[in-house]
Amino acid sequence: MDYTKISKDTISHLYAGYKSLHESPLAADLKALIELRVSQINGCAYCCHLHTNEAVKLGINKDKIDTLSRFASSNLFSDAEKEALKWAESLTKLDGNKKVLHTELSKYFSEREIVDITICISLMNTFNRLAISMRDD
Repeated sequence: MDYTKISKDTISHLYAGYKSLHESPLAADLKALIELRVSQINGCAYCCHLHTNEAVKLGINKDKIDTLSRFASSNLFSDAEKEALKWAESLTKLDGNKKVLHTELSKYFSEREIVDITICISLMNTFNRLAISMRDD
């Protein structure tokens, strides 16, 4: 089912929100890591492939990409990246202490960046669910 054509107007709003993140102060490589990690958690093979390729194009180290699922115990990730990825996991799995995680996140990111990280996570969860439920592959 080609949901992008069937509900073109609605989908275009989602993509417009996604494209607006290009104007965010967030680094492109952080957004790519977040998108890939959320897609890994959700098990969206299509999105994992897409965001892995994007990460490679952005010059993210292959070892970093390969250890993304174990970021918390890896020395390849900065403390800021780890906090953003913890936030992504918590919002995707709907678990964890959001207040504590938000406090830790605010040590590294501005309010605008936290909002944009959260939007990035939320949109990626939406796109994963659409791709998983509407694709044949």
